[in-house]
Amino acid sequence: MKRWIDKVKEEEGSLMVVALLVLVILTLIGMTAAGTTQKEIQIAGNQKDHRIAFHHADSGIYTTPKLISSAFDHGFEPAGSNFTYLGSPGTFYREVMGYDLHDSPRDIRFNLSQMDVDVDVNRLGQELLPGGGAEFASGAEGVGVGSAGGVAIVFNIDSLGQGPASCISNLEAVYRKIVGTP
Repeated sequence: MKRWIDKVKEEEGSLMVVALLVLVILTLIGMTAAGTTQKEIQIAGNQKDHRIAFHHADSGIYTTPKLISSAFDHGFEPAGSNFTYLGSPGTFYREVMGYDLHDSPRDIRFNLSQMDVDVDVNRLGQELLPGGGAEFASGAEGVGVGSAGGVAIVFNIDSLGQGPASCISNLEAVYRKIVGTP
């Protein structure tokens, strides 16, 4: 029968091998976790950049109807410091009013955080609104007064927003300007 001391002498160094194997496994788990974390950080950064581009394009969709309404209400292209017209002077107004046909290039450029938002406005046509004075020929029912109150002019708004890291977002919306109402 072997004595206890002889058994210990036979197992010398086996604890070191087991400890080394556990350390290797823990190192591999740590490296995998670090790599996964790095990828998740890159994904989150890309999502943030794309979200910024989307919000820039959305701001073009939100702001352009105000410019269209201002052109209708005042009879000329509104001026501002935070946007520029991309065509020759008066082109935007003539296109919005229906004097000129739709041109293919973008009409307005907004600059947000050193990034451009380019917007194209296309007048699609006009429609009579049900329930307006034009429908009932009396001018008292519905929206507005007389035939002008029951007319909606329909526009297609195409907004192209830029974001960091060359991200781009393109949004389209349909806007109805109801003549005679604020």
